[in-house]
Amino acid sequence: MAHAEKSLVVKGVPWKYLDTGKGKGVLLLLHGGFADYSMWIHQIVEFENAYRIIAPTCPACPDAKMGDYSHALRAILMAEEIEKIHVMGYSEGGLIAQCFLRDHPTQIDKVVLGHTFYPSTESRYYQYDFNLFRIMPAFMTESIFKWLAKPDKEEIQHHSTEWLAWYQAWFRELKSKLTKELILTHIDLMMDFVRNYTFTASDLSGWGGKMLITVSADDIVLRYFEGLKQLYPQAESHMFDGGLGAHSLALITPAVFNQRIGAFLAG
Repeated sequence: MAHAEKSLVVKGVPWKYLDTGKGKGVLLLLHGGFADYSMWIHQIVEFENAYRIIAPTCPACPDAKMGDYSHALRAILMAEEIEKIHVMGYSEGGLIAQCFLRDHPTQIDKVVLGHTFYPSTESRYYQYDFNLFRIMPAFMTESIFKWLAKPDKEEIQHHSTEWLAWYQAWFRELKSKLTKELILTHIDLMMDFVRNYTFTASDLSGWGGKMLITVSADDIVLRYFEGLKQLYPQAESHMFDGGLGAHSLALITPAVFNQRIGAFLAG
């Protein structure tokens, strides 16, 4: 993945993003919570010859809101003179994708909502304000969060071992880069989504694009799968088998994930 990183300042905040700079169509990749665009390395390698890939990293944003993220994505696309896109959002990126689709439906042809959820009071992020993280010194917030952040057992106890060591190393490196500001940014984004958004099945009645919803049979967000299908009755859906990496299947068993995504994008 030898592509130069770009940067665009939006409302005083620098947004870094990867741009592969080629391809007939454009694929916007939205990473998961507390991650960055490096989580997409397998998908970038797989799809970069067919699509021009734009993959931003969410920066630390004070009092982060979904609307700010959506605005920044639009600013990046405008700066690159991009009109039509496909969007793939994974986990927290799926929340962003749902908001961005409602903000700019005419710009989007296809959407993948990967292993994600919808606004719901069931989400644990709705129940807490994480005020302790906010008032503690940065080193304490970072130390406690990094101690709590661990791969789910379903992610590391699976049938495939090809990418397991890479995933564990990637996870450790990702944690080492987390700052208090970044931790609170992702918490605030998810809290804003759960508390301040309400979606209905009629929201996208005039949208002519296509959607794919994915989940794993042993995924922590499996309980939202049926609700997502009801919320998006026009969408295709796919449940991957258990034992393939659970919530992090796209990173741990990328060949399986990429095959299904590639078929949807090309179909």
